[in-house]
Amino acid sequence: MVKRPGSRFLTILVALSSVLMLFASACAPQGTPTTSNTSKPQRGGIWVDDLFNEPDALIPNASVQTFATIVNGTLYSALFEGDASGQIRPALAAELPTQQNGGISADLKTWKFTLKPGLKWSDGQPLNADDVYFSWKTWSNPSFAAASTVAVRLIESAEVSSDKLSITFHLSKPFAPFIASWTDGSLAPLPKHHFESMNPADIKKTEGLDPQVTSGPFKMKESKPGDHYTVVRNDNYYLASQGLPYLDEIVFRAVPSQDTILKDLQAGTADSAWFLDVTKTPSYQALSNYEIVTNPSASYEGLHINSNNPIFKDLNVRKAMAMAIDRVQLQKVARLGQAIPLCTDHGPAYHPGYQQDLQCPPFDIAGANKVLDDAGWKLGSDNVRQKGGQRLEFQYSTTANNRWREKDQALIQADFAKIGIKLDITNYPGSTFFGPFLNGGQPGKYDLAEWASSYTYDPDDAASFACNQIPPHGQNLNFFCDNDLDQLFQKEQAISDPTQRQQVFNQIHQAMLDKLPFIGLYNLIDLEIHKKGTHNYKPGPFANSETVGVAQWWCDNGKCPA
Repeated sequence: MVKRPGSRFLTILVALSSVLMLFASACAPQGTPTTSNTSKPQRGGIWVDDLFNEPDALIPNASVQTFATIVNGTLYSALFEGDASGQIRPALAAELPTQQNGGISADLKTWKFTLKPGLKWSDGQPLNADDVYFSWKTWSNPSFAAASTVAVRLIESAEVSSDKLSITFHLSKPFAPFIASWTDGSLAPLPKHHFESMNPADIKKTEGLDPQVTSGPFKMKESKPGDHYTVVRNDNYYLASQGLPYLDEIVFRAVPSQDTILKDLQAGTADSAWFLDVTKTPSYQALSNYEIVTNPSASYEGLHINSNNPIFKDLNVRKAMAMAIDRVQLQKVARLGQAIPLCTDHGPAYHPGYQQDLQCPPFDIAGANKVLDDAGWKLGSDNVRQKGGQRLEFQYSTTANNRWREKDQALIQADFAKIGIKLDITNYPGSTFFGPFLNGGQPGKYDLAEWASSYTYDPDDAASFACNQIPPHGQNLNFFCDNDLDQLFQKEQAISDPTQRQQVFNQIHQAMLDKLPFIGLYNLIDLEIHKKGTHNYKPGPFANSETVGVAQWWCDNGKCPA
């Protein structure tokens, strides 16, 4: 049984209390993420949200992009969903499967999901276990190019009950994170009746940004890529009888500029915005009609290394780069303190996962130079190291128009120059960066890339680093393969006890620090904002993030202020 201690979020808050108290006093006059209005929720209103990046696909399991996941959280209900504290609860499913209720076998290889009766798609057609079965088969088809395939690849067979209210999966090996693989909108079932006549390869091409049949609290009303996406109340939502969602509509505006987002906030034309530019914190503080929210994210910021570049086969190069990064300076200067020290991929939101006593590579310019000297990389007349006709000159990219990442780039570029490594900076729009740029894996174009990553509600990190997840088969965007790490992934996946599982994650962390498929920079503390008169805006650390609990967003008097 997958266990998630109920005290986990409290533990995070206690561990980070001094940090968050500092941020609260600096960022929000009220010092709290909620408004003072405690009146009863009211239906109605059109909520306007500024999205920093353009979504690339609004079909479940078709994208790893965070902002696509945010919108998907409004369009689709999954079997299970997370709350603002990161706890999983049933959504379309009638209950969380456990070994005690017969939903999970002792060997973690058989899983039974039971759905609520009477579920419907937005077009009124029945939603049942046939749709779950269809989703597994579709995601397993390489032509669909699913974003997450670790779990679906393990399914050997499945059967749907005669009443179509339950499905039983049989896995080829134990897999403790199986529930998390069906949690939140981006891992929600697909509508079989709508897509079964379509080639899986055509689903994203046909309805990628304009899905016609959904299951969440909202459905698509208007899709204008590059401008906005408007979702409207879904009367067939499984909680519609409880009056949810409260809002009539949400307008997600694609605003790929933090400067423009700030202008929208200053003009009062946006009700909320997430993943704000921390360098603009004083300007956000000046907005008396908004409230700032800070919360520890599950995301780690990483400098990712494209293993397709033959130079990176030399571990000494990767080791020297890790030693030449001043994480403290990145946190202070780029993030203005709104980050948590971290050099692996599991921050404090993950229990198991987070390893508080881990020793990170020291910041040591002299030591980094010695590593490269000893490995035979000699400084040329242009102060760039060379060896065997190869130069330590790399492209360094991230998402465009991100001010604090640009500061990361400048700091890292300057420190790498001190060890004879030249970085050429080229940045891309989010839809390009997380699409053809990273997935193409072309050395000389993609060498080093910075982005934030998180996993689902489970710390299993095989999807990002396992050998069988290298594109086009998965999302190992480091193009890194190591058999020892693969064995550790399989080991942690077969353990349900969190204490025993943590011991394996500790081994994974050490292996990653030894082999350096990426360089961990820090754990983000998210900065978001919402207008006074809006309620229940409580982003979570995982998956849907900003739109966790979106069905319960509401506005004073049923009219949103923006």
